[in-house]
Amino acid sequence: MAKDDPSGLLELAAAVARARVTGLLDVFLERRTDAWWHLSDGRIASREVLLREGAAVRRDGTLCSADGLERPILARLLGITARVLPPFSAPAFAEPPSLEAALPFPPVSWASVRWSWRWAAVLVGGRAVGIHAPELAEVTLPDGHRSLTVWPPAPEAGGVKRPTSSGPRPRAGRTCVLLAPAAAAVLLHELVGHPLEADRVRRGASPQPRRPGERLFEVPLSVADDPTRFELPGSFSADDEGESAGARDLLTAGLVVGALADREGAAALGVAPGNARRATVHARPRPRISNLIARADGALPAPPRREAAIEIATLASGTHEPASGAIMLRVRTAWALRRGERSRSLAPFTLVGSASALRSGLLAAAEPAVATAAPGWCAKDGEVVPTGAIAPWLLLSGLEVR
Repeated sequence: MAKDDPSGLLELAAAVARARVTGLLDVFLERRTDAWWHLSDGRIASREVLLREGAAVRRDGTLCSADGLERPILARLLGITARVLPPFSAPAFAEPPSLEAALPFPPVSWASVRWSWRWAAVLVGGRAVGIHAPELAEVTLPDGHRSLTVWPPAPEAGGVKRPTSSGPRPRAGRTCVLLAPAAAAVLLHELVGHPLEADRVRRGASPQPRRPGERLFEVPLSVADDPTRFELPGSFSADDEGESAGARDLLTAGLVVGALADREGAAALGVAPGNARRATVHARPRPRISNLIARADGALPAPPRREAAIEIATLASGTHEPASGAIMLRVRTAWALRRGERSRSLAPFTLVGSASALRSGLLAAAEPAVATAAPGWCAKDGEVVPTGAIAPWLLLSGLEVR
């Protein structure tokens, strides 16, 4: 917040602290602007804009929330009279940018572009903590495939297009696959990120290694979660509990070294907080992935196509069943490989495997590691937040074509 506090949020935080609301944990304030451009043959057919704002109060283990930021609304949530709250103001809703100026010639393959802006603040312990995040760009293709980057969108933001000829499905059964970075990012998101979120660690919701010192991969793969990488869409300056953002090492050379935690989880696990995120103002803050950054010591200098039967460029989705450890990858774009070359495109199919089989089946990582537009939006129990990734190529056995 600015030193002269033109918004009045510091004074508001002090007034809330003086009110001594029983069991108060924090107050959350938020504004969002979203704009959609619907496209046809590379031209803008229509545009719509959505403005949202709201407040939430956590106290005595409960969450009370409401749309709107007026003082009477906030006072009702706190259980106090509005007259004890000073005037305050949130930043004005951001005006949507010009898509024509940012991208004069959108690819004809795009169905829509979405721009998202968010401002938020947390009032906690008499302090007002502003939360800053990058503006986001989501591109949707006609088949429903979505990719997420920071604004402005680049012509390649839609990712790899579906082949013009769908081709045959691969033969059912176990196979060895080469995952391009966009597909590898989704796998690491499910296999590393989610199981190391503190709420899942604490309730033992996954059979795979989660404690520091346990080995996840034989390949010396290191993975960190870094919300300070503002070139990636999962970024923020502070989490939704007002804790400062910072990089968190999750794996070092294949070994578990950390977890993603909110304040409650951090106290229980003995790790740093700073990873609490709210899908909306009406949702509780929960430990969530932001931007997963993966690298491997001694990575191969180029993708090992000769070692794989299938190259997977993009996934439609990836899911991880915590109780059983099962992983399901729905493949969107892939090629059959022969003697290290792409021989034909393949129709969409599904790969399944257990987390334990995938841990032992990770055979190699290869350069280049690049920023990807996947996984993009991450859904956890129906609550959706933006995420980003930098991932290498991965050579993997232990998956079956279904």
